[in-house]
Amino acid sequence: MDSPVTPEKQKAVIENALHTYPVVPIPRDITVDVMARIQSIPATPRFRLTWNDFVLSSVLTICIAAVWFSLQNLPPLVVAQLRKESILLYQQLIVNARWLLPVLSFGVAGFFAALTIPFLRRELRQ
Repeated sequence: MDSPVTPEKQKAVIENALHTYPVVPIPRDITVDVMARIQSIPATPRFRLTWNDFVLSSVLTICIAAVWFSLQNLPPLVVAQLRKESILLYQQLIVNARWLLPVLSFGVAGFFAALTIPFLRRELRQ
């Protein structure tokens, strides 16, 4: 069974072929063929607005308008309660940031380590 060609041997064979094979002049009509292909590339299609685009934009506009309208017409008691809950959530995040920041930093470091381990393993095997 033949041994596989290593990249070094392959490069040497290609270099040898480039130096020993005779140089053939380029056919004179190749530029005409190339220019014909370049000129025959079709132009990019013009912009088309389909019914799907119109329906999707209409639905999104109606949804955003409904959310805006409902937020503008909330009762004052609900607005106060939402404000209170948002303040409590912010305070909870501040209190838990003492352990949250180290956990997040170690998690990000572990994620990047997990991304680089396969690359390092592949490099060490070569």
